[in-house]
Amino acid sequence: MASEPQRKRVRTKKPPSSEVVDGAPGVPDFQAANAAVAAAVVAAAAATQAVAKAAPAASLVTTTSGGSESSRAPVRCGETNASTTDGAGSVDTGLAFLRLSSACRPSCSVDRLVYLNQDETTFGRLPDCTVVLDSAHAPRMISRLHGRLKRLSSTECIPMRWVLSDNRSLNGVLVNGDPVGEEGRALQHGDCVTFGRKMQPPEFEFVFEAPALREVREAAAAEAAATVAAAAEAAAAATSSLEDVFAQQMKMLDTQRKEIEEDREQLARKLNRQASTPKPEAKKDPKALDITDLHSELLCSICQDWLVHAATLECSHTFCWSCIDTWLLQKKFECPVCRQGVSREPVPSRALDTIVQKSVARCVADQQSDHAQRVAQADCALEKRRRLHADLEKSVNEALKKGKAFFHIDGAWTRKERDVFQRGVKDYTGETRETYCRLTGLTVQWVHAADSGKLNQAVHNLGLQQFAGSTEEQIRQRLLMFLRYG
Repeated sequence: MASEPQRKRVRTKKPPSSEVVDGAPGVPDFQAANAAVAAAVVAAAAATQAVAKAAPAASLVTTTSGGSESSRAPVRCGETNASTTDGAGSVDTGLAFLRLSSACRPSCSVDRLVYLNQDETTFGRLPDCTVVLDSAHAPRMISRLHGRLKRLSSTECIPMRWVLSDNRSLNGVLVNGDPVGEEGRALQHGDCVTFGRKMQPPEFEFVFEAPALREVREAAAAEAAATVAAAAEAAAAATSSLEDVFAQQMKMLDTQRKEIEEDREQLARKLNRQASTPKPEAKKDPKALDITDLHSELLCSICQDWLVHAATLECSHTFCWSCIDTWLLQKKFECPVCRQGVSREPVPSRALDTIVQKSVARCVADQQSDHAQRVAQADCALEKRRRLHADLEKSVNEALKKGKAFFHIDGAWTRKERDVFQRGVKDYTGETRETYCRLTGLTVQWVHAADSGKLNQAVHNLGLQQFAGSTEEQIRQRLLMFLRYG
């Protein structure tokens, strides 16, 4: 126990904040003390917020028995994503997602945030796609399986990547205005992704948001710790009357930190239970038919849908009969895929029609209904062409029996005769057109038997003067295509 003189010295010792006025001991500056108290409270509150922000980042990482960080199963909106270590030792925390652009005006229901918590996310108008996109403003602008977004795991040298690829869609996929091919393109933070055509306002436009790195969150935690230390130093510099206030604030901070730690442990236990729960996996027969792969092989490259009334060109590429017929009627006598010249009518492929029918039978009901509707429409159009051909065939045969005179293909036609022929033949295609041309003697047999002079006269009569002077083989090929497509 201190002696009386010692206790007296303790009582008369001046605090650091006291002053001497007129040679007498002053009183403590309580205004400065109150300011120090306020500064300590503000610093402690800022430290609490910083620790609260940094703690969820730490809670996203679990530690295995060996001490290494392990990723957890991906989760959807409202849950927390697993951590993934990149090649530089940094850890991607959080969850990557696609955010719907603020200027976007979709015509169907689309989530504002598309969380990329799967190894592969598919986009298209099929119901089994991960993200279903279907435009009411531009029907079928989005293909059935329009594109894929794959999450590639990190390696020692390459961090985790998200690669977007186009699934040979009709209207394509754009990243920052540039088209994406089948080989794919790695997305960067802030990239603008557009599915389908560019529209004003855009309909399906997203912004890619990449997860932050663990170093950023650790820096926030370090900053919070530094703030706590600064608050402790400020409190220590204050007078002894501030120690109780600072101790109370630190007690509150410790309580909050303990609550955060408890929440983190509960979340870690929950995710560990989910990860350890075995999920039943259906046994896949290696010999089973993969409809997805088969679908890509049985697509018409013009309409990007299942083949209907398959027709094959000389180059072996196959299309829907109505699609390639419309293409050739535009005088585009080349393959839409390889651009090889087309010199004769496409050949129907009954075997492919059978394979398509059996493949569609394994698809969902919506796809089956859609394909059945397209087949019915194609059958109806084919039946209509057959009736038209039968009526014209009957009329031509009756006219020939009555001995009606027509101008012949190897004669020199007048302008009036050319106009009359063009007006009559323009509405016919295929076999019906060939029947109408038979009135003038223009048949397949005549084309193969005519000499050079008659062939050149025929191209003049038909308005194909650009082929005059070409080789006989080139003129014959053009006349044969004229008989079917004009």
